[in-house]
Amino acid sequence: MAKEDVKTEYQNAKSDITNLLGFFECELGKEPKEIDWTHVGSLKHVRQNLMETLSFMSGIQVQDIEDTLEETRL
Repeated sequence: MAKEDVKTEYQNAKSDITNLLGFFECELGKEPKEIDWTHVGSLKHVRQNLMETLSFMSGIQVQDIEDTLEETRL
């Protein structure tokens, strides 16, 4: 029974993450009428948190993730 509980909880966590990513997509689709530096700061804060989370999950260093993001902009 405990084995099934852990599988269920694992699947629930994965499903929640998938849904949260969808919510992020919705939020990123919104644009303020007038963009100012507070909006930039907020997005950079979220970006940093996401890179740290990805680093935690993948074992990839944050700097390597940043470098990859930079390469995608070129």
